[in-house]
Amino acid sequence: MIEPTGPLSSTVYWRRRIAAIGAALVTLLLVIWIIAMFGSDGGTAQPTNAAAASASNPPPSSSESPAASSSSTTPVPSPSEAGPPPPPPGPPQACPDDVIGVVAKVDKPLHTVGDQPGLSMDIVNNGPVPCIRDIGRQHRELTVLTADGATVLWSSNHCLSAVGTEVRVLQPKELFNYGTKWAGSTSRPGCGAHTRVGPGDYLLVAKLAGKASSPVVFRLQN
Repeated sequence: MIEPTGPLSSTVYWRRRIAAIGAALVTLLLVIWIIAMFGSDGGTAQPTNAAAASASNPPPSSSESPAASSSSTTPVPSPSEAGPPPPPPGPPQACPDDVIGVVAKVDKPLHTVGDQPGLSMDIVNNGPVPCIRDIGRQHRELTVLTADGATVLWSSNHCLSAVGTEVRVLQPKELFNYGTKWAGSTSRPGCGAHTRVGPGDYLLVAKLAGKASSPVVFRLQN
């Protein structure tokens, strides 16, 4: 420390120095206190603003919440809950009579006596699945009857061979057609003597193993 010099005593100068140092310390403490106060106020401003922001943006309603949205969605069953897959279809079974359709056909409704009308039958599986049926010659028959249906005049099995099997897998709506020509005459079992028929109306009926079609009317004229 530099020894004070002057007209006054050294004690006076030391007191003045001590007073100046004390005033400087007080000023420094005051500045530190002010800085601390402002720093504390700045730290509390953040939560206040956050609270205001929270108040201005209310939480979403329950209808918008993820939990409410997911509760309205139908849960998808897991593979174990859905059960095992259905077994593959088995081999085709025999066709029941009620799924077999038999239809008689004449090539045209009007013929002249002496013509040979074309007669045929359609066989179809009307069921939803394939099935097995023997549609061979021994099960098929075309017959021509009188207009009242009382008398059989001709049968395709009288002169044509009625032997042979034809086992088929009939697909749904699959159609098989079989036909022949009619000579316009009567017939007998074993293809005996026959007589030419005259003009008039006749019926054609097709049969498969005893299942008959609806009759179809056709006419012979002079």
